[in-house]
Amino acid sequence: MAPYDALELQVIDEQGYEYIRAREGVSIDDELVRFLRRTHAYELGWVKVEGAKYIRYERIASVAIKRGLDEGSGPAAPDSEESPT
Repeated sequence: MAPYDALELQVIDEQGYEYIRAREGVSIDDELVRFLRRTHAYELGWVKVEGAKYIRYERIASVAIKRGLDEGSGPAAPDSEESPT
């Protein structure tokens, strides 16, 4: 598989990082803008990261663009605009 770009999130009181891939047809730069402006899938108080995991916005310490990740990293794109129940 080809390398891809993702948003890398550092979460308060957690070691390691969480990742969000840009949706199909959206550049990673545009995904970052959506994240920072809290538009599209980021309008709610929860952010979907890899798999079915959600993180509250206020728990995110930092966000950065990470380029050239491989499939072994496992980040997944947020696939819905819904918050967890």
